[in-house]
Amino acid sequence: MNRQQRRAAAAARQGADFTALRSAGKFEITDPAATDRLNAAAYPAGFVGRVELLRVVRNREIALVESDRKADVPERVLAETTKPLIVVLGDDDYQSTGPTGWAAVPGLLRWAKGALIHGTGADVPSYRAAIGMALLARRFLLIETDSAHAREWGNALLVQGIPFLGLLPSEGVHPVKPGKLGMQ
Repeated sequence: MNRQQRRAAAAARQGADFTALRSAGKFEITDPAATDRLNAAAYPAGFVGRVELLRVVRNREIALVESDRKADVPERVLAETTKPLIVVLGDDDYQSTGPTGWAAVPGLLRWAKGALIHGTGADVPSYRAAIGMALLARRFLLIETDSAHAREWGNALLVQGIPFLGLLPSEGVHPVKPGKLGMQ
């Protein structure tokens, strides 16, 4: 199995775990066993950013919510957590829409106190920066997007007065289509 196939298989396992959590009404990832399963899928696939996020969730330093395009994040989930909370919007899946394609965005833009627009390939330092920013802001959006929609996300945050850091690739575009250089 080549690297691209390993990543695709791990993403499918990770996606299945997230789907199972959502269908059970659990938007927030808190269960240590689920965190371990997600990390076990993310690490061999090279999803280094996800590994960093899940590490601090496992250590109970932050809370993590994965949203999808069609669902609102329940207000009770946003209101009830006592830890700093990162809401991840994974808009870098080769079907990027920008903020207009996400049902939860209007409510999340009213809720958030900080954000990181991650429009480049995953790396440990940028995810550690997101974790540090979330510890300060406590209500934080991590927007994983393609480089084509990063400015659109930035404009949506600016309109709401939400401070953010935007990361773009120094060269080229993100994500690189599979088949050229593999998934990032």
